[in-house]
Amino acid sequence: MSYKKASYFALAFLVLLAAGCLWSASGLRDPRSRGSIGPSYFPIILSVLLIFLCGLSFVQTLRRPEDETLTIPNLRYVLAGIGAIAVFITLWTFLGVFYPLVFIFVAGLMLLFQPSAELRRLAVILVTSLVVTFLIYGLFDLVMGVRF
Repeated sequence: MSYKKASYFALAFLVLLAAGCLWSASGLRDPRSRGSIGPSYFPIILSVLLIFLCGLSFVQTLRRPEDETLTIPNLRYVLAGIGAIAVFITLWTFLGVFYPLVFIFVAGLMLLFQPSAELRRLAVILVTSLVVTFLIYGLFDLVMGVRF
Protein backbone atom coordinates (compact mmCIF):
# COMPACT_ATOMS: atom_id res chain seq x y z
CA MET A 1 0.00 0.00 0.00
CA SER A 2 1.29 3.45 -0.77
CA TYR A 3 2.12 5.92 1.97
CA LYS A 4 -0.49 8.42 0.79
CA LYS A 5 -3.31 5.87 0.68
CA ALA A 6 -2.42 4.61 4.15
CA SER A 7 -2.33 8.19 5.44
CA TYR A 8 -5.73 8.98 3.94
CA PHE A 9 -7.19 5.80 5.42
CA ALA A 10 -5.77 6.54 8.89
CA LEU A 11 -6.89 10.17 8.75
CA ALA A 12 -10.41 9.20 7.68
CA PHE A 13 -10.58 6.70 10.54
CA LEU A 14 -9.40 9.33 13.05
CA VAL A 15 -11.88 11.92 11.76
CA LEU A 16 -14.73 9.41 12.06
CA LEU A 17 -13.58 8.52 15.57
CA ALA A 18 -13.39 12.20 16.54
CA ALA A 19 -16.81 12.87 15.03
CA GLY A 20 -18.27 10.00 17.06
CA CYS A 21 -16.66 11.33 20.23
CA LEU A 22 -17.91 14.83 19.42
CA TRP A 23 -21.43 13.55 18.88
CA SER A 24 -21.29 11.51 22.09
CA ALA A 25 -19.82 14.37 24.12
CA SER A 26 -22.44 16.82 22.90
CA GLY A 27 -25.06 14.74 24.71
CA LEU A 28 -23.29 15.03 28.07
CA ARG A 29 -25.24 17.53 30.11
CA ASP A 30 -24.85 18.49 33.74
CA PRO A 31 -27.65 20.70 35.07
CA ARG A 32 -25.36 22.00 37.83
CA SER A 33 -22.87 23.54 35.37
CA ARG A 34 -24.91 26.55 34.26
CA GLY A 35 -22.73 28.16 31.61
CA SER A 36 -19.50 26.90 33.14
CA ILE A 37 -17.26 24.00 32.26
CA GLY A 38 -19.28 20.79 32.22
CA PRO A 39 -18.55 17.15 31.46
CA SER A 40 -18.64 17.71 27.69
CA TYR A 41 -16.17 20.60 27.61
CA PHE A 42 -12.84 18.76 27.27
CA PRO A 43 -14.07 15.89 25.06
CA ILE A 44 -15.49 18.46 22.63
CA ILE A 45 -12.25 20.45 22.61
CA LEU A 46 -10.17 17.31 22.01
CA SER A 47 -12.50 16.10 19.24
CA VAL A 48 -12.41 19.43 17.42
CA LEU A 49 -8.64 19.61 17.84
CA LEU A 50 -8.24 16.09 16.42
CA ILE A 51 -10.39 16.94 13.41
CA PHE A 52 -8.40 20.14 12.82
CA LEU A 53 -5.05 18.35 13.07
CA CYS A 54 -6.26 15.62 10.72
CA GLY A 55 -7.17 18.33 8.24
CA LEU A 56 -3.66 19.77 8.49
CA SER A 57 -2.16 16.34 8.01
CA PHE A 58 -4.41 15.75 5.01
CA VAL A 59 -3.13 18.96 3.38
CA GLN A 60 0.48 17.98 4.14
CA THR A 61 -0.07 14.56 2.62
CA LEU A 62 -1.61 16.12 -0.49
CA ARG A 63 1.40 18.40 -0.93
CA ARG A 64 3.90 15.56 -0.44
CA PRO A 65 5.45 14.88 -3.86
CA GLU A 66 6.84 11.38 -3.43
CA ASP A 67 4.71 8.36 -2.83
CA GLU A 68 6.71 5.58 -1.23
CA THR A 69 5.52 2.09 -0.46
CA LEU A 70 4.52 1.50 3.13
CA THR A 71 5.38 -1.86 4.62
CA ILE A 72 4.22 -2.89 8.07
CA PRO A 73 6.75 -5.20 9.70
CA ASN A 74 5.20 -8.12 11.60
CA LEU A 75 1.72 -7.40 10.30
CA ARG A 76 0.40 -10.66 11.72
CA TYR A 77 1.37 -9.54 15.24
CA VAL A 78 -0.44 -6.24 14.73
CA LEU A 79 -3.57 -8.02 13.49
CA ALA A 80 -3.35 -10.59 16.29
CA GLY A 81 -3.11 -7.79 18.85
CA ILE A 82 -6.13 -6.00 17.38
CA GLY A 83 -8.03 -9.30 17.34
CA ALA A 84 -7.09 -9.96 20.98
CA ILE A 85 -8.44 -6.53 21.95
CA ALA A 86 -11.70 -7.25 20.12
CA VAL A 87 -12.02 -10.65 21.83
CA PHE A 88 -11.25 -9.07 25.23
CA ILE A 89 -13.93 -6.38 24.82
CA THR A 90 -16.48 -8.89 23.50
CA LEU A 91 -15.88 -11.33 26.35
CA TRP A 92 -15.99 -8.53 28.91
CA THR A 93 -19.31 -7.35 27.49
CA PHE A 94 -20.93 -10.77 27.54
CA LEU A 95 -19.33 -12.33 30.62
CA GLY A 96 -19.05 -9.24 32.77
CA VAL A 97 -15.90 -10.38 34.57
CA PHE A 98 -13.10 -7.87 34.16
CA TYR A 99 -10.11 -8.82 36.27
CA PRO A 100 -9.80 -12.49 35.24
CA LEU A 101 -10.06 -11.38 31.62
CA VAL A 102 -7.35 -8.74 32.17
CA PHE A 103 -5.06 -11.44 33.56
CA ILE A 104 -5.70 -13.73 30.58
CA PHE A 105 -5.40 -10.82 28.12
CA VAL A 106 -2.07 -9.57 29.47
CA ALA A 107 -0.64 -13.08 29.72
CA GLY A 108 -1.88 -13.88 26.21
CA LEU A 109 -0.30 -10.76 24.71
CA MET A 110 2.99 -11.44 26.47
CA LEU A 111 2.99 -15.02 25.19
CA LEU A 112 2.08 -13.80 21.69
CA PHE A 113 4.91 -11.30 21.47
CA GLN A 114 7.54 -13.39 23.29
CA PRO A 115 6.74 -17.05 22.77
CA SER A 116 8.87 -19.37 24.82
CA ALA A 117 8.56 -22.94 26.00
CA GLU A 118 10.73 -22.40 29.07
CA LEU A 119 9.01 -22.97 32.39
CA ARG A 120 10.86 -20.05 33.98
CA ARG A 121 9.73 -17.67 31.22
CA LEU A 122 6.14 -18.83 31.58
CA ALA A 123 6.32 -18.25 35.34
CA VAL A 124 7.64 -14.70 34.79
CA ILE A 125 4.81 -13.98 32.35
CA LEU A 126 2.16 -15.28 34.76
CA VAL A 127 3.58 -13.35 37.72
CA THR A 128 3.86 -10.18 35.64
CA SER A 129 0.27 -10.57 34.45
CA LEU A 130 -0.88 -11.06 38.04
CA VAL A 131 0.99 -7.95 39.19
CA VAL A 132 -0.47 -5.87 36.34
CA THR A 133 -3.97 -7.13 37.18
CA PHE A 134 -3.56 -6.23 40.85
CA LEU A 135 -2.17 -2.80 39.94
CA ILE A 136 -5.22 -2.14 37.76
CA TYR A 137 -7.47 -3.36 40.59
CA GLY A 138 -5.70 -1.17 43.13
CA LEU A 139 -5.75 1.93 40.96
CA PHE A 140 -9.31 1.73 39.67
CA ASP A 141 -11.22 -0.20 42.32
CA LEU A 142 -9.51 0.91 45.53
CA VAL A 143 -8.10 4.36 44.74
CA MET A 144 -10.60 5.79 42.26
CA GLY A 145 -13.65 3.74 43.25
CA VAL A 146 -14.41 2.64 39.68
CA ARG A 147 -16.09 -0.76 39.64
CA PHE A 148 -15.83 -2.94 36.54
